[in-house]
Amino acid sequence: MKAISRGIAAVAAVLVMATGAQASEGLMCEGKGATVDVALGRLVIVGVLGAYVEVGGNSYSTGPERGEGIPIITGQAFGDDDGIKIDFVDSNVEEILVKVRLTYTGNEDEPLAGTVTAGDVTADIACMAG
Repeated sequence: MKAISRGIAAVAAVLVMATGAQASEGLMCEGKGATVDVALGRLVIVGVLGAYVEVGGNSYSTGPERGEGIPIITGQAFGDDDGIKIDFVDSNVEEILVKVRLTYTGNEDEPLAGTVTAGDVTADIACMAG
């Protein structure tokens, strides 16, 4: 349990360092053929407020205010000592459409890196908090 608490604190610390005191932060990730933008609430847990993802030639969105795309909602989001994991599902919660798997890099400019997967397409991404 302590490891989980430290991991959540580490997520919060990365976001606070990058953005200062705000009600919400975000992760902006890019890679070859992929973009992931996730708005996060500043909580002691990984609270996803919205997201827009492009991968494998498809776009996914939690709402039109985030951009046009296949509708998704947050299925689950988890932060631990290793990084952040987020699954986005269809609006009927029947299928995971997008998986985001990030680990801490120790790099101030891009503190998280990992993969985004949609269907059978996986792309490497590097992320900035902001």
